Amino acid sequence: MEPQYRDFELPKLYKHSGLFVIVGLILMYWSQSMYFVAGNMARMGSLAIGLGLILGASYLRAPQRIFKHTLFVVLTGGYFLALAMLSQFQQHAIRYDRTQQIFCVVCLVMFWAGYILAREKRQNFVSANQWSLVGVGCIAIVCLLAFLRFVKNISFEGSERGFGETTLNPVGVAYANTCLALVFVVIGVLNKSLIRKAVHLLAACCAFFVVLSSASRGAIIWGACALVFFLLLNRHRKYLSGKNILVALLSGLLLVPIIAVLYTSNYAIAERIDILFERFTEMFQSLFGGAQARNDLSLSARQIMWQNAISTFDQWILFGERGYDWYPHNQWLEILIRFGILGIPLLVMSLFLFIRLGWDVLTRKIHPDVEFSLIATLFVYSYLQSMTSLSLQVNRALWLGFGYLIGYFLEQRARRSRRI
Repeated sequence: MEPQYRDFELPKLYKHSGLFVIVGLILMYWSQSMYFVAGNMARMGSLAIGLGLILGASYLRAPQRIFKHTLFVVLTGGYFLALAMLSQFQQHAIRYDRTQQIFCVVCLVMFWAGYILAREKRQNFVSANQWSLVGVGCIAIVCLLAFLRFVKNISFEGSERGFGETTLNPVGVAYANTCLALVFVVIGVLNKSLIRKAVHLLAACCAFFVVLSSASRGAIIWGACALVFFLLLNRHRKYLSGKNILVALLSGLLLVPIIAVLYTSNYAIAERIDILFERFTEMFQSLFGGAQARNDLSLSARQIMWQNAISTFDQWILFGERGYDWYPHNQWLEILIRFGILGIPLLVMSLFLFIRLGWDVLTRKIHPDVEFSLIATLFVYSYLQSMTSLSLQVNRALWLGFGYLIGYFLEQRARRSRRI
């Protein structure tokens, strides 16, 4: 495809930057599975390499033009520095928690990288039809099977959703592996080769089974919403045609015997699916059971948390909550409770990007390639997940999406100006 603009010569490795983004995201979110293959060093190495590939991709897009974005980095960096100073002044827990500080720096870097990736994208060349991704998919399947083997072998007595590892929080496992499943779904569906498509979708299924092992309702609900978003985003490809829906339903029926075998042969997975089913039953009965409603502890705890946060509105609306050391399981409340009026620009940006993306998708103003489909789908999932579970400072895909969408909409406006 011919480049849309010729205002600068494309760097030699520019065409590989899209591949770096895809592989970088996979490496970041399969890191938990890597732990069961080669230990904690492999896990941390996978995270570092994944982040490095995404940063490398942003540099490859603009090696001679990287300083063009200094103003954006300085302005946004200054704003986030002000938020950090407010956290220090208000004695938030993050000021002495090194892990939270590292997460925040990573999210900020992802934000900047996403912005540069979108602003310096000159053509829709990113393809899912690459054999190198098949190799990555095969390795991912091996790593995910190692995770599932671990789930099968550990004892759940007294822990229910726990994994017996302090580094494996069920919510974190669910979030990371849903992101991984969505990555493989996107590149699998958009792939033209039947063999490559099968490998990627098998990797997605393995990641989904890991999600099931976490018994996380939010991951399944919001992951399904993100999948619907992806199909709507790419509806010009006719994925939602009657024929394709019928094929998908028949494929699902063919998977039923496989799921039944896994359920009966793996006690650990069966137990987790039972826990998940019970949690969904509790949720529906709690919401719609009327007089016979059962108390869903997880749901009721969030309701109490939100009610208490709103009832203390006058204590945090100006400068945030002093001594903040928790998170309210809701992105909007988290921003306001942590930063008060100083967090309003961040909240407005969050709402604008989410609503603008949804509106443009519904009105068919976006014709995405693989990279946009991937980042936008992960953004939607992470945004929805952060409304019920995930804290801002661990939500890497959310911040990558924030930066990417800001860059995308600004670049769209710049292109319209060039045409005038």
